[in-house]
Formats: sequence, structure tokens, C-alpha cells
Amino acid sequence: MPRPSEPLLAWLRTMLKDRGLNTAHVAEKSGIERSRIKRILGGSDPMTVDELMQLSDALDLDPSDLANQRLPEAPAAGPQLAEAPAEDGPDVDPFGNQPEQLFRIAFALGCTFFFIADPTQLEGSGVPEAVLRKHASQGQLPIKLEAAYHKYNEPRYDAAGITLTLSFDALYDCTFPWSSVLQFVLFPDPPEPDPTDESEEEPVPHLRLVT
Repeated sequence: MPRPSEPLLAWLRTMLKDRGLNTAHVAEKSGIERSRIKRILGGSDPMTVDELMQLSDALDLDPSDLANQRLPEAPAAGPQLAEAPAEDGPDVDPFGNQPEQLFRIAFALGCTFFFIADPTQLEGSGVPEAVLRKHASQGQLPIKLEAAYHKYNEPRYDAAGITLTLSFDALYDCTFPWSSVLQFVLFPDPPEPDPTDESEEEPVPHLRLVT
């Protein structure tokens, strides 16, 4: 049976999605640990009133939003995922544009990621010339995007590449052709332990020598 609070949780998840936020960003703004937010919005942990107020502040909601919102009905069974619903996730096509799919997956998951671009393909891309010169001899420009700041990266996709807002000495709109992406590394959050799993390893008998 679904929790009575599930309509509220579903609405909060929708607000988070509509504002282009992920749980890392909300955790930083609310002061609640990211793992805790994921458990709360996923329906596995109860939410305190204080946490509801902190989440509301992080999502720029006020009491009137909660009072006037027509909450969706709870689903028939089972909690919903806290972020990246399946219908909004990218379809994985091994024969398609792999760099584009990796960027879409990383932003949909809301996890920190790292990619290496070929600086020789970034002339006029918006990346500062000083940065390109610094990395030209190495043939690699490393970029790390922290999950908490994905909202500010504002990824924009087209057939030729991806445009991101990046911070160097200032904010720059930088376009990376798909062909310039040489390497891509995700830093996923470890899964939460299953609270229903009560299995424990049996202690191994041993002798201790006392002198």
C-alpha cells in the first residue's frame, strides 16, 4: 500500500524536475544530506516538518504553494524514484551518438562527471584562449562538472555538439563538438543499503594467542 504522503512526495519530485534541479543542488541549498533527500523523496524514509521546510526553501516554495497545489493521486503501489524518471531518460543506442548520450545520462542522473576534450578542435568554441594554449601541448582539456552545479551548466544540445556554461576566470558559454570528446568518466553515488536486508555474515571462529 502506498504511503499517504506519496502525493506530496510526487509533487516535490515534480517541482525539483521542473526547476531543473538535482538532489546534489537541493542538498547544498537545504543543508540536508543528499542520501537523506533521495531516501525521503523516494518514499523509503519519513520526512520531518523541519525537512519539509528546508526542502521548500531550497525549491523556492512558500506555504501558499503547498496550500494551493492540487496534489497528484498516489500511485497504485510502490514508491517512485527520486530523480530521473525512466520516461525522461535517454534511450541508449550503441550505434548512435555516444558522446551525446553520455552527457544526457550524466545530467539525467545528477551525478558528478569528468570529460576530456581535444583542445585542437575548440578554436572559437568559447573556451578562453589562455586555457586552450595551456592544454594544447598535452592534447587534452580536462573538464569536471560537479553535480551540485549542473543547473548552472545549462546544457544545450544540437547535431554538432553541446554548449555548456562553464566557469573559468568568469562564466563562458562553451561549445564542444561531439568529435572533440575523447574520454568520459562518471562518479555515481553508491546505492543505499537495503533496510529490509537483515542478512549478516556469520562471525568466523578464531583463536587468539595471549602471551
